[in-house]
Order: sequence, then structure tokens, then C-alpha cells
Amino acid sequence: MKVNLKICTEKGDKKMTSFKYFSLFFAIVVLVFIAGCTGAPPIAPIINSFSALPSTITVGESSTLSWSVTDAASVTIDNAIGSVALSGTTAVNPTTTTTYTLTATNAIGSVTATTTVTVSSAVTVTYSGNGSTGGTAPADPSSPYEYGATVTVLGNTGGLTRINDGGTSYYFTGWNTKADDSGTDQAEGSTFTIGASNVTLYAQWAPYALRDTGPAGGYIFYDKGYYIYGWRYLESAPSNQSASAPWGCFGTLIPGADGTAVGTGEQNTIDIVAECTTIGIAADICANLDLGGYSDWFLPSKDELNLMYENLKVFGVGGFADFHYWSSSESNAVNVWVQFFDDGFQINYDKDYNVQVRAVRAF
Repeated sequence: MKVNLKICTEKGDKKMTSFKYFSLFFAIVVLVFIAGCTGAPPIAPIINSFSALPSTITVGESSTLSWSVTDAASVTIDNAIGSVALSGTTAVNPTTTTTYTLTATNAIGSVTATTTVTVSSAVTVTYSGNGSTGGTAPADPSSPYEYGATVTVLGNTGGLTRINDGGTSYYFTGWNTKADDSGTDQAEGSTFTIGASNVTLYAQWAPYALRDTGPAGGYIFYDKGYYIYGWRYLESAPSNQSASAPWGCFGTLIPGADGTAVGTGEQNTIDIVAECTTIGIAADICANLDLGGYSDWFLPSKDELNLMYENLKVFGVGGFADFHYWSSSESNAVNVWVQFFDDGFQINYDKDYNVQVRAVRAF
């Protein structure tokens, strides 16, 4: 009996020891399971966004880098920017195309993202008619330019005009960097250094006044003050069309060619060339003149001719000779009004005399 009791005791001890080990193992498993359910393992940083706006600039302009990062211990951007916050913005001014790299780091490791700012050195120069009613703005054949290049300002090569804008006509005075003339004046042939931004040069305009250069390159000698019946101003050709030409059709009365007032010269000329078809007479020379891009020239009437003397010759404008000039105003079948440009005296002259000719046009 004593032996059997000892054996039972030993078996009981072994069962108790096994149970203790099993309980310990079970407890460890439970703890691991609980830990796995209640705590997430570490993860790598996440770069939510990294961009540049604008992504293309010209030299001298800036772009803004923007970024957003989570789960990072540190964030850096290369190209001398250095450590930055998890999210933010910063302005950059690269002079050449540059790729920026953002690096986000934590205990797990590092992740990167890149964005590129493209730097364009092509800067344009354009010209604007700025209210022009005719012609075309010039196009610069050298545009686009590199940053820092020298630009030579073009002239009004496309013949920009601004006629009858609200009853007033204007002449071109040059270019300006602002449409309202509040910027920098840029005269034809002048030069400037192109910067980082595109440049627009705007045509500048001023109302015509007596003795201004007209659209055809002549001289303004009359302003009736308002635009009606297709014109407001009269412009004299800049030089004579002939130093010695006959009026024509001596002894023949030309119906309708007797207008003397301002505004009648054009119709006089039409009537003369319709009835007197002799080539090379004063009216024919004017009617067939193509000058300054215009072909609407005519022989001035008696009163128009007098205004040319008073408003141009007296002021030393127009290069008129101290001699007499034909008008288109017929007195009779034999005589026509002429004007001496040395003293302004008007008389009748025989049609077959040779007299100087100066054409005019209305606009």
C-alpha cells in the first residue's frame, strides 16, 4: 500500500507540471493575440502630393512647390531647400529646368517623389494696333528672344491707320509698353533688353492737326472739324507731281469742272478726266497717282489750293516752289484758276500753259 501511494503521488505531480506549462503557453498566445488586435505595426511614410505651380516659367519668374506627407519623421527637399514640415509650400526661382526631389523618412525607411519646373528662355515681342481701323501690326521676325537679348523696335511697317474713330482721325506716333501710353515709349529703331516676361508694344495715336504728316506721307492742310461724306481732312502730296504740265482741252468747256469751294476738287478732277482724255494733263497726273499706298488723289480746287498756300507754304512746309500751281477750277473754255505760291495771288491762266502740279486727297 505504501508503494502504490508513492506511485500515485508521482503521477499527480507530473500532471500538475504539464498543466502549468500548458497554461503558460496559452497565456503567451493570448497576449500575442491581444497585442496584435490592439496595436498596428509601423508603416513606411506616405507622400500624398508633391507638385509645382506653374510648372513652366521664364527666367526671373517663380514657381510654388506644394507637398503633403503623412507618417514621416522627417521631410527634405533637395536643391538647397532642406528640411521642411510634413505639408507646406515654398517659392523657387530656378534659372534652368530643375527637378526637385522630396524625401520622407521614418524608422521603416524612406520614400521619394519628384516634380519638375521647366524654365523657358523664349520671350516674345508682339505689336498691337491698339484701336487701329486699317493696316496690320508688324510681326517681329526675331521673336521669340532669349532672356537678355537686344530687341530693335520696328516701325509702322504694316501701315496701321486709325481713321474716323468717333468722328476723329488719328496719326501714328510710336509704340508704348502700355495701351494707355502710361508705360515706356519705344520709338522706331530704338533698342531695349528683353527681360523674363513677354512684351507687347501698343501703337500710340494722336489726333491730326494742321501740317502733321498724313496717312499717305503728305501734309495736312485742312480740317473741317468733323467727319462727313467720307472725309474730314485734306492732305497734300509731299512733293510736286509735275513742274510743267498743261491743264488740257484748251477751248473746250468741261461740264461740272467749275467748282471752286473746299470739297469740290475731287469731283472737278473726275469731270476733267472724263471729258478731256489727253494723257499727261494736270488732272490725269493726279487721278492716276499712286503714292504712299493710296490712289485717291485729285487736283485741288481754287479754294483748296489757297489753303495749301496759307497753311503749308506760308509755314515753310511742303517744299512748294515760288511759282504758280494749277487748280481744277475752270473759269471758261480757255481759262483756269491758278495760284502763285510766292505771294498767294490767284489769277486765270490759259489752259495750254505749262504749270506746276501738286495732288491732294481727302480722308
